[in-house]
Order: sequence, then C-alpha cells, then structure tokens
Amino acid sequence: MTALLATVGPATGDRATMTALIRLGVGGLRFSASKFGPAQLAAQAADALAASRAAGRPVELLLDLPGVKTRFTNTRPLDLAAVRRFRVVHGARPAREGGEVPELGLSAPQWGRRLARGDVLLLGDGEDAARVVSVAADHCVAEPLTGGVLGPRKGVCVQGGGPRGSGAAAPADLALLERLAHAPFTGAVVSFAESAADLAPVRAAWGGRGANAVVAKVETVAGAAAVAEVARAADSVLLGRGDLLLDAGAVEFPGLCAHVVRECARLSVPVVVGTQLLAGLENSWLPHRSELAHLCELLESGVDGLLLATETTIGADPLRTVSLLAELARRYGTPAAGRRQVRG
Repeated sequence: MTALLATVGPATGDRATMTALIRLGVGGLRFSASKFGPAQLAAQAADALAASRAAGRPVELLLDLPGVKTRFTNTRPLDLAAVRRFRVVHGARPAREGGEVPELGLSAPQWGRRLARGDVLLLGDGEDAARVVSVAADHCVAEPLTGGVLGPRKGVCVQGGGPRGSGAAAPADLALLERLAHAPFTGAVVSFAESAADLAPVRAAWGGRGANAVVAKVETVAGAAAVAEVARAADSVLLGRGDLLLDAGAVEFPGLCAHVVRECARLSVPVVVGTQLLAGLENSWLPHRSELAHLCELLESGVDGLLLATETTIGADPLRTVSLLAELARRYGTPAAGRRQVRG
C-alpha cells in the first residue's frame, strides 16, 4: 500500500497520539526543524520511537532541515484580519505581535532591503499575501491582502521574485545534524535540493542511518529540472508542492509536479507527494471534492507515499484525517511494479 507520512506538531506531539497514528497506518513521521529547537526535536523523536514500539510497527523518523529560506521571526500566530498594517524590520530581531502595528523580523535581513513599494509578499505557502505600502532604510510597512493567520516562522517571498531558498547545505543544517547525531532519527530531508552536490554533506553525516537516510525535497523550478540527478543521489524524493508553487507560478506548477513524479518512476526512486492533501477537513466535515479527486489520481498513478502537514500539525482532528487517507490508499492505491517502496 502507498506509504502514509504525517508531520508532527502541536496536535500530534504527545506519545499517545503518535501511537494512534501509527496504528492507523502511518509509516513515517516528519519533524520540522524550522519550527522546533534541537532539544524539542530530540524529545519528539524519542517519544516517536516509544510510540512505534508501543504500536508494534517500525516507522521512519525524518528530520526536515530548514535549508536556506527567508522566514519571519514571530513565535506566535499573527491574525492578519485583526491588523491594518504590520512592519517588516530588516533584522533578525524577535517579533512584537501585539500593538496596533505588529513588528516582524526576518531571518535574512539583507533580503528585506531589496523590497520596494508595491511588492506583493506571499506568506507561508501563498495562502496569504500582503502589499508593501512604504519603505524605509531599516524596515518596510505592509498591508494584508488576505485575512488568514500567519503561523510561527512562516516563509516569505516576493510574488514573481524567483526562489526563496537555496539547495546548498546551510551550515546551520549541518550543525543541527551533528547536534542530533544520537537522536533516533532514521533520516534527514534536504530542503531545496537542486543537485547531487546539495545532498553530499548530509549523506556524509547521516547516510548510514538506514535505507531512507537521505530524502531530497524537490521544491523549486531548478530542482524539478534537475530531478534525475537529484533522485539518483537520494534514497527517495519528496515533492514539496508549497514552495514549488511559489517558485513556478500557478500555470507551470502542474506540469512540473507531473514531471517530477514521472522521472522518479522512470528511475525507480520512491517519490512522496506532500502537503495540503486534505486541508479542507479543517473547516469542513467532508473533504473538498477537488482534494478527493486529486488524491485518487495520485494513488492510481502509483506514487510511493503521501505526506500530511498542517492536517496533522494543527488540524482539528488528525486521527480522523489519517483514517480517511488510509482508507483511500487501500481502496485506490496501485503498487508501482519495480519501484523501491518507502517503508510503511
């Protein structure tokens, strides 16, 4: 059956819930290093290992490295519907979410200095947006164009401004691998992978952890173009659709996704498709019809795995969501003959 992976977050961080997820069919757990510190990640991995033993099933424990990506510095959610404007400071200072004009810092201060009046900022994976209305030497002011909630440390990019990440291994990523060397993670996810060279340092550090120790996340136009090279150097590929949509735009995005899946199948490299698979369950009892149709198309195409993100990190009912996805995978999944299978 198609492997099911779930991202660990506030809604699924306790051992009992992780055990329940595994019993429902989850074969891999993803831990986001952009959202949690090293001590929290080590504790989460230890709890997940205990949950795996309690459920009587081995699971992949994958550390998702942040990579080089511009993020806001807020540690608490910011309700965009509640503010007329917010200030973006060109520095990595802590955010001030309160007040009439909240203030957010940037993980890459130099990026902010390139902003111009009229630029449209895409927040997170593009679910929200804001327009720059004024620019100063050390900050700019933006007004929300949508009324969503900006979660902690979400990414930001300029619409039409190209990729906001880099595949080159960030020194902070490699330092984190070293710091977590004794944690029970089975592998690492390399963000913004665009060449075999991007994976080499992670392979050297963690390549001996198992059959799926190095996962290449393809999430840029350049990464999709080089997917054959990237896939050959990886144990599996994760198609990161959120950042790919931001980089490619809505018209090119579907073709690039199909290309990545086809190339991985041609090379017999497992491919996992990730994020916003059943996001509609957050605000609706039934999934969106478009989500169901696309999910079944993915399953029938023979993809090796499906990854849930916000559905299990902050979703209203992660267990119900996983139960539905598992049933769909049993009903519509088609084994891909000759392809290596993601554990699960």
